[in-house]
Amino acid sequence: MTNRTGIKLLAIIILGICLIISLWTISLDYRTTPEVDPSKTGEILVPWKKQYCADDSAYSTGSDTLQHIPSMQREMTRKVSSENIFLIESTCSPHPLYRSWCSVESWAAQHPEKTVWFILVSPFIDDATGVRKSLLNQYSNIRIVTSNLEEIFSETPLWELFNSDKWLRGTSWAKINLSDMLRVALVWKWGGIYADTDSICIRNTSNLTEAVGMAANTRISNAILIGPPRHKVFWMLMKDIQKNFRGDIWGENGPQAITRVMNELCKTNNFIEIAKSGKGCANMRVLPIESFYPIPYQHHMKYTEDRKETEFAKLFNSSYTLHFWNKLTVNTPVSAKGNSILNTAAKTFCPVTYNIATLHSNFF
Repeated sequence: MTNRTGIKLLAIIILGICLIISLWTISLDYRTTPEVDPSKTGEILVPWKKQYCADDSAYSTGSDTLQHIPSMQREMTRKVSSENIFLIESTCSPHPLYRSWCSVESWAAQHPEKTVWFILVSPFIDDATGVRKSLLNQYSNIRIVTSNLEEIFSETPLWELFNSDKWLRGTSWAKINLSDMLRVALVWKWGGIYADTDSICIRNTSNLTEAVGMAANTRISNAILIGPPRHKVFWMLMKDIQKNFRGDIWGENGPQAITRVMNELCKTNNFIEIAKSGKGCANMRVLPIESFYPIPYQHHMKYTEDRKETEFAKLFNSSYTLHFWNKLTVNTPVSAKGNSILNTAAKTFCPVTYNIATLHSNFF
């Protein structure tokens, strides 16, 4: 009996120790596991996302019309190639602007041979107007996905910055900061094209395998980035953003960063001759202003002014894209009955989006 009693006592002690360890582990997990958002979405928010998405109504109130979208990494095949085109919705909103959908459609229409990835920070989308469904029905090369940003930034020079709070706290430009980091990590890892969602593609870019574009005589823009996976310029750009990050200055981690990198590689701060030569620097072509940014941001209102539709081809016969400088034009209503450059471009290059947008509003 004594031996049996001792064995039972030992068993009780072991079980007690296991219970204590189990409770301690649960407690630890409770402290370190991301919180579950109380909204109807039920999404688990990692710490950075909880702060980043705090002001977005979809995360505070939820919506009965939200639909889950697949993850780029886990639910869809991603290709490491130059056949990718990436566009980003870097806010937490599940309601992309019609202009963003227009951009996605224009790139898909001009590049049927490539895969167009529209990547949302949100894992949900609200397709109350049917634009997502219509585009997926019309274009077999469009993928509308969310993504694991931790995986994207892993094994890149931006990993430490992303995991810090420098890009998120004490700045008015958190969403711009994330977009500036995310775009270069995407093209460095998987190759292809990154394009801002305030660009409309009006010509196939397949002849451009490695390219950035001038936005002014001494400035390169990061709104369009083209190159194969693991390109040196993109690696240097990530290193520059990590080293020189400034959260208090708009554009410092975007246009200013790519300009610094190309200054170093080209040994000049005037890119006109580099663009004219067609040779580029470090296997990266520098394209003239009219290629991607034919109307400079200082003259952005020209996009929304009425003019003859017949002028369009003449004005942009050397352009691959039109960049609408959405930060400056997004609050300018464009009449659906007008003949502005924006209206003409949308009717021509994103007709599915344009028809749905103008069905619901008199403005685009």
